[in-house]
Amino acid sequence: MRLWPRRSGGQLALLLVLVLLVAQIITIAILAGERQGALRSASLGHVLQRVTDAYTLLDTTDPERQERILRALSSPSLQLSIDPSARLTDDRSPAMTGQLAMELGLTREQVRTAMKADEQECLPGHESDQDGHDERGKHDDDDEDHEDEERHECPPILSVSLALPSGQWVNARAQPPAPSWLWLKATLTSVGITAILLILTLLLAIRHILRPVNELSNAAHAFGRGEKVEIPERGPEDIREVTRAFNQMQHQVSRAQEDRGRLLAALAHDLRTPITSMRLRVEMLPEGEDRDRLLETLQEMQHLAEATLDFIRGTTTEQHRRYDLATLLDSLCGDLQEMGLAVDYEDSPRCVLQGQPEAVKRALRNLIENAVNYGQRAEVKLDTTENEAVITITDQGPGIPEAERDRVFQPFYRLEQSRSRETGGAGLGMAIARTLIRGMGGDIRLATGPEGQGLQVSVTLPKTPASR
Repeated sequence: MRLWPRRSGGQLALLLVLVLLVAQIITIAILAGERQGALRSASLGHVLQRVTDAYTLLDTTDPERQERILRALSSPSLQLSIDPSARLTDDRSPAMTGQLAMELGLTREQVRTAMKADEQECLPGHESDQDGHDERGKHDDDDEDHEDEERHECPPILSVSLALPSGQWVNARAQPPAPSWLWLKATLTSVGITAILLILTLLLAIRHILRPVNELSNAAHAFGRGEKVEIPERGPEDIREVTRAFNQMQHQVSRAQEDRGRLLAALAHDLRTPITSMRLRVEMLPEGEDRDRLLETLQEMQHLAEATLDFIRGTTTEQHRRYDLATLLDSLCGDLQEMGLAVDYEDSPRCVLQGQPEAVKRALRNLIENAVNYGQRAEVKLDTTENEAVITITDQGPGIPEAERDRVFQPFYRLEQSRSRETGGAGLGMAIARTLIRGMGGDIRLATGPEGQGLQVSVTLPKTPASR
């Protein structure tokens, strides 16, 4: 499975999504650390305030009533007792000790505090149990690893020893409630909604910005098939400039092709008049060897002029339309069979293309006639793939050497150099065929026939999105 998109829009969208996810994860991590630290500080301050209030109340109460007050103020998460001696033998939290001593008006020797982070055990009834810790512990008593993980979720235990004026000590053992993670759910929901809205906005913006690029790509493919498509200039300014340049290029190339075609057509047409005039004059000469040679030369010149006009017509201006290639091939091969040519066509399923059917028919006719003339018999077959149609023409002739396969597409080039009309044409059939096929975005390739005999001509024509 391909994870990295091929198109620029998909790549840009994916990069933005990844950057957004990384940024949100970092933000949530920083926020979680600060929020949990603030909640722990607030919880510890609340517990210290409860201990301070309890000490103040016990200090101002008669000894007979202190026991009742202890029972009333004690809870599973705050254990209070009055003992003859302090449970803490030394002071382990000087900063907390100084804070309590200042609030209660005691000396530092009368206050001892400790945060026993190394014990990491939950007091009975700890608030974290209300979040489901006890329930999970009941189901997993036999799983030591799970119990260890659960214990590590409990905050450190706070121990405080405060000296009473009577010489006794108030010993407190409390555990601040574990910070709640309920805020994270709301944060993630808010971040998720923001991310979704941002991603949708980015995708719509990217699609809108890149739409002219897709239109430009489609127009370039159409221009390669011989179609001229005017693209409206829209989108960002840089894309407008590219569109404007492409439209200008289309006009310039089309105008250059039209000028070239008109020039060559005019030259070839104008040659007909002097050739005809010379032919009439030569025919009036007395019969002889010189007269026959002149007539043959004039005939060759007239044929070359007509062949040049045919080659120029290869850049036909036929309108593009939808057509069925299989039906076209069946009709063409049928016509050639009626003319007495040995042509075999294998029936093929329907294949609808967008292009110039008359130009395709003319190119294929040239190729099939060449296959019959030089290879006795032509076998025509149509195959289709997802993106193109492939016409294969195979003959039983001598074939074409690999070194000559590119040259046969050059105008007026012939493998047989005698230039005789009886042994071949003017050398324009293959050039015309490739000009027509390439004008529609296709191509012609030559290869050795099956079993190393004959010539195999493969003609490919693209399937446009509308014809698939």
